[in-house]
Amino acid sequence: MALNKAEARRRTPNALRLAFSRAVQDWFYELIPFAIMNLFWLVLVLTVVAGPPATAAMLAVARDSAVGQGGEPRMFFFYVRRFFWRAWGLGLITLLGTVILTSDLNFFAGALSGVPAVFNMGIFFLLYVLVVWIEFLLIAWPLMVDHPEMPITNVLRNAAIVTLRVPGANLGLAVLVILLLVLSFAFGVLLALAFAAVVALLAQHYLHYQAPLLANFPRLPGEEIAEAEE
Repeated sequence: MALNKAEARRRTPNALRLAFSRAVQDWFYELIPFAIMNLFWLVLVLTVVAGPPATAAMLAVARDSAVGQGGEPRMFFFYVRRFFWRAWGLGLITLLGTVILTSDLNFFAGALSGVPAVFNMGIFFLLYVLVVWIEFLLIAWPLMVDHPEMPITNVLRNAAIVTLRVPGANLGLAVLVILLLVLSFAFGVLLALAFAAVVALLAQHYLHYQAPLLANFPRLPGEEIAEAEE
């Protein structure tokens, strides 16, 4: 499955603002269940082995909440088991790409430190590539969960297409998530009880607004008629 012109036309203006508003709203209405699942997520991430499956599970329960089914802690562990190996497939790609980019950043920082002009340009470029990588991951992970039948290679291709098609909005998404991470580390309780849940909801709603076909949300009443008229 790949994006087409009709799909591109269905992108929603102000997707980031709308996605953030919906994410906060969903998180607030299910504050206690999401706090519990966020704590589960943090504990499993600290085990390393269950980190990628826990991330996929958080995105899956966020999708349940986003489509009106409600996020339930019992479903969190169901999704951990369901996505365990699939999440590790994408998790290894995530780890490899992140290690390569951060290693390049450290290498060039040391190699170019004696040439200020080249150093500034090189570091800026690598930091930008790292941010684009974050944008890509924020699309790829919810896409992997929303389409369990889609091969990982197709997940990567479609995530790359969305990343390149809306660079400005994706940059805003990445910056927002980085700010949320910094805020969560500054206030540890947010990391333990809110960060993963809010980011998962944000990623799911954002994907839905930017690429409804890829988000694979259930259709709302009247959407079929609207598409037929297009």
